Amino acid sequence: MHGRKSSNSKEDKAKLEKVKELVHLGNNLIKKKNEKTYDKKYIESTSVILRKCPYLETLWNFRKEYFEFVQNVGTPVGDVGKGDEEADCAKHPPSEDLKTLMKNENTMVEEIVSKFNKCNELWFHKLWIIKFCLKNDLMDFSDLMNELEFCKSALYRDDRNYHCWNYRSYIIACVHIYLKSGKHGKAQNGEAQIAKGSSDERDPASTQHGNQFDVHKSNYELSKTLIERNFSNFSAWFLKYTIHESLISTENELDLIKNAIFTDPFDQSLWEFYRWFLFQKGNDKEEIFFTLLQNNCVYFFFQNLVMANLSKSKCYDENGKEITGEWGQHFVPPNNPQDSFESYVYFFKITDKHILLSDQPTCLKFCIFYYKYNLYEPEEVHYEKNVLSDLMVCHDFLREENKYEHNIVYLIDFRKFSQNEHFKILLDYDTLSRGDAKMDSKSSCLNTFTPLYKYINRSNILLNTAKHINFASLNLELENINELLLLERNCKFALFTKLEILRRLEQFDELFHLLELLKLVDSIRVEYYKDLETELRIQKKIHEYYEDSEMGDKGALDLSGLNIDSITYPFMIEAFFIPSINLSSNLISESYNGKCTINFLYNLKELNLNHNKIKSLVVLMKNLYNLKLLEKLDVSSNALANLDEDLDNYSFVLLPNLKQINISDSNLSALLNQRYKHKSVLNTYNVMQDGWRVILSKG
Repeated sequence: MHGRKSSNSKEDKAKLEKVKELVHLGNNLIKKKNEKTYDKKYIESTSVILRKCPYLETLWNFRKEYFEFVQNVGTPVGDVGKGDEEADCAKHPPSEDLKTLMKNENTMVEEIVSKFNKCNELWFHKLWIIKFCLKNDLMDFSDLMNELEFCKSALYRDDRNYHCWNYRSYIIACVHIYLKSGKHGKAQNGEAQIAKGSSDERDPASTQHGNQFDVHKSNYELSKTLIERNFSNFSAWFLKYTIHESLISTENELDLIKNAIFTDPFDQSLWEFYRWFLFQKGNDKEEIFFTLLQNNCVYFFFQNLVMANLSKSKCYDENGKEITGEWGQHFVPPNNPQDSFESYVYFFKITDKHILLSDQPTCLKFCIFYYKYNLYEPEEVHYEKNVLSDLMVCHDFLREENKYEHNIVYLIDFRKFSQNEHFKILLDYDTLSRGDAKMDSKSSCLNTFTPLYKYINRSNILLNTAKHINFASLNLELENINELLLLERNCKFALFTKLEILRRLEQFDELFHLLELLKLVDSIRVEYYKDLETELRIQKKIHEYYEDSEMGDKGALDLSGLNIDSITYPFMIEAFFIPSINLSSNLISESYNGKCTINFLYNLKELNLNHNKIKSLVVLMKNLYNLKLLEKLDVSSNALANLDEDLDNYSFVLLPNLKQINISDSNLSALLNQRYKHKSVLNTYNVMQDGWRVILSKG
């Protein structure tokens, strides 16, 4: 090629002949596998090929079948006729020869891994060896510890080897399986051992080390060592996500992160961990956002969708006596409640006659059970979800019931509820201090709802800030980032982290300047920053509404013309106590997913949605089904319906207090002015026409 003669050297010809021999040998071995001919000489031949080319999964499978054949040769006659699962459960005294075979197999794999450390087939065969040995009692605790040491040495050689990281996580799971099986076996065999007058002598060293094994400490030491060797290691930083609080010093961690980001401010993995450490660490469990009281019904608001176990949740009085009542939820979506297993809002309606007759109780304790998979608890191994599921065969003790279940114990002092009309909010200021000065429950503003807004807003900020971080800490970190930006003024990671800190500190003026800078230095994500700007403008408007001493309790929140296209819970929930909201001249559509925040603003009385993108009044009303206090709705200058809509069979969700719906300048009003001009009632509403204006009215 390109004017050069192909090489005819003897060395190249010899290599080609060797390849031909290996291909012929490989084909012959595959034939023997298909014939289920398990002869030791064939297995030894596979090792010759696999040492040179470990990517041949068929040959690895041949070796697996051979070891299983060797293990099954000693199957007792009485077990031959058993079913597959029972046969798998049969326990035979482990053969020393088989133990040696598996140990040699593991050693061979480790030798090949040293040359082919990114070979997926190798790592999964190594995991198969561990699983095979566990199922057949061919290894003890020290062998599993040796595997963790092997992983450590492999990661020292290549700290970005995701095959090794993945394998290590499986070994951690295997350690927990081994420890659980040991406890189970001890409990099951205790009576038999006592009857025989003997003690359990099985691997006392393993039992001792097993009691001392701490996955958090193991993860901490490995991550610490790898990060000290190389700051730029996302996997090592990610390992820190699961480390127990007791092993972490906030001050030391922040110093380590500071050194790392000043060393390489453009390494994204450092900033990802930094933001997690500031804003998310410790927030892996669900917490109650805020609590409302209306009549004898207590509403619990969460920030995320929560799957609660209402059948198990309970309410108790201050003496520990169970209070009878009805649990319920705000369905998402409401038109199909039997499939709505999650919700943002749950409520408990007190029906206990003793409590009702004695007016309000002083205190109640709620135990709310919910289900959640927790990524940050490595000791909770979910075997059925990964490649270790076959280890559960005949090991029912691994099948833990309700292992995803957690519970919240929540105390309510009814003396701390606000005294406003309708929905009253629980103002438990002690829970919102977190090392800062306590919140001031008093306000000089004429708006009596300002303290209630501040409470919800503060709760929202704290639930989006790590447990160990307070506002003083955020200000200190802000100073460090400003110091870095003096050196690297266009570092987008530093700018975005600064934005997140300023957002929690509610420094709006500087936020908008920062957004403009981010649009320039991170132009790929300019549309994201535009959406974020819209959100911040809404937050600022709500903040200003409550701080405006002239507004009082009756003014409208003006959010018109902000290019808002969606409002998803919990965004804008701080507007809960505002009676009137103007969302006209935006881009809001009625696409229904049950998560529109407006439907959670229970106190809303007037809503203006004119000049938006609403195509169906029917779907919109599903989005607003929970606004029981809403009196006026303006949806003029929207489509609202198709021009071929059948108004004789037209219906939408009815709200109990909604007296007026403005549908002017819409397809719906056009139909009522033309094809259905004789129609005076639409879905129980009187059709009021005055020129171009069309109002649906009651009363």
